[in-house]
Amino acid sequence: MLRSSGGFAATTLPLLSPLAHSQTLQMSNALVDQFSQDDWRTIALVQNHFFPSEDDAPGAVEINALTYLRNFLSNPSTDPIDIKFILTGTHRLVELLRTKHSNKNIMLSDLSIKEREIILREFEQVSEGQRWLLIVLNYVLEACLTDPVYGGNPNGIGWKWLEHRAGDPHPPMNKRYWLL
Repeated sequence: MLRSSGGFAATTLPLLSPLAHSQTLQMSNALVDQFSQDDWRTIALVQNHFFPSEDDAPGAVEINALTYLRNFLSNPSTDPIDIKFILTGTHRLVELLRTKHSNKNIMLSDLSIKEREIILREFEQVSEGQRWLLIVLNYVLEACLTDPVYGGNPNGIGWKWLEHRAGDPHPPMNKRYWLL
């Protein structure tokens, strides 16, 4: 199960020695480097499909959902298995799309919103597809609710939309949970 809450990371990270912390960071970054631009575009399209921009509500783009996910996956406390799951799921979604359309070059961006909905519903039925979609949605919601220091929710846009007053003090950049 993906651990996307800071609470887990904050309680386990102090157990790592500085050397283990550095090795974990290198492993996480190496895995995140395996994501291609097309992988990130595919994930962003799914995020935008789940959380579209509206006149009276921010969408995945406005809340920096993709930036938040990249930051989280690059975080040294993120389990490499979790990073691989997101990457593999992205590839499986594209494989399904290409198989359904008999086109080795088609991308999710080539589809209409209605066609994307159909392929995402089909992916939901594929082994681990539903779990992947739920995880992507979870990170979108986290991006909407997180403190801006973590890369999502710029200027508290999600908080303002939800009329939420965040607690004080906010963490400074040098006090993000994975740095403690």
